[in-house]
Amino acid sequence: IGDTYYATLTKAYDAAEANQTITLLSNIETSELIKVEKSVVIDLNGKTVTANCKKAFEVYANATIKNGTIWSQQRCVDTRKNVELTLADVTLEAPTYYSTHQNQQPLTIGGSDNGTKVTMTNVNIDAGTQGYAIISYVKTDLTATNSNFSGYSALYVKEGSEGSNFSFVNSTLKSDIRTNDVEGNSFATIATEADNVTVTLDAESKLE
Repeated sequence: IGDTYYATLTKAYDAAEANQTITLLSNIETSELIKVEKSVVIDLNGKTVTANCKKAFEVYANATIKNGTIWSQQRCVDTRKNVELTLADVTLEAPTYYSTHQNQQPLTIGGSDNGTKVTMTNVNIDAGTQGYAIISYVKTDLTATNSNFSGYSALYVKEGSEGSNFSFVNSTLKSDIRTNDVEGNSFATIATEADNVTVTLDAESKLE
């Protein structure tokens, strides 16, 4: 943080004041999730956070995460409040299925509060062949630009997300559903269980 160095990301976060930027100086491996409970900028600085556990980051406050890679066993970034989350130049990876966690959900928009806002620019999300690149459980306003999403489903809008808006600009949404040929399969690249959901793709976006 500025000119002050900390041994771990957790220690840096604990010391950070609101709206400060935490910059990683090396790759990180962790076996415990990191809770973001105050508004900060986390600059991954081209590094990778590897979470050898269910979740990498739980977000309870407005936050920005940028410039690097987050790998997790199930959830890379999981919002738990109606926050404003910005992701820029980030890769979220949860490509491996773990039976203890079930389907991978790299970007999870959760909690119990409606009104989460997510803005993504140059983001790549890989949920493997059994996961959901983006999954929402609450009313969400999401805009993704110049981004790529792949998984069993690229966007899964769960019940409870009524009234959500998802907008994709010059982005690609890809499903690996064809590699999971299950009789009676009703999934798709975009799947919704909620009513009154709007999904918009501009002319430069691709749905595969």
